[in-house]
Amino acid sequence: MRVVKKPEERKAEMVAAASRLFAQQGFVRTSVAEIVSAVDVAKGLFYYYFTTKDDMVKAVVEGFTSYMGAEAYHIAAGQGTAREKVERLMNHEMFSRCFTEPLLADLCLPQHAALYSDMCDRVVDHMRPAVEVIVGQAMQERGMEMDAAQASRIAGVGMYGLLMMARRGEMSMRGAAEMFVRMTDAMIDA
Repeated sequence: MRVVKKPEERKAEMVAAASRLFAQQGFVRTSVAEIVSAVDVAKGLFYYYFTTKDDMVKAVVEGFTSYMGAEAYHIAAGQGTAREKVERLMNHEMFSRCFTEPLLADLCLPQHAALYSDMCDRVVDHMRPAVEVIVGQAMQERGMEMDAAQASRIAGVGMYGLLMMARRGEMSMRGAAEMFVRMTDAMIDA
């Protein structure tokens, strides 16, 4: 006998189940049947909440990037120099927890370019405020004036650039994180 739950609770359960499955085997190899089986609901309920499996991928990515943004902002608002904050940010478990190899591998497939682009937008939307704080702090530490708009542009260009290089296979996501540290170091040491 199935348990009746509030719609937002049931939807959250499906997203959580999909998150686990996508992390283990990617979304290409995860079927809608596996997702609904993991939460013991009818397949029709999946389509009540999500038009397509791509909508589920977007919901999973939104959950990950929202978490990443909150963690990043906690680091940015905390104690330490800009360099220390960048190191804490790049070494945080959120990167390995959120974007596993199977999920990223699927997102980087050419046929999923739109999903990758959506993921990039979500990463930037959620993490940009924290990166802006760190960029602004780095510039202040160097005695350089920078307004919020400049910090925002630097953060956006840097983040999108690294994400696009990672998608094209020019560097791994870990390599992108290390490049971000080097870029920030160069800005701090300038």
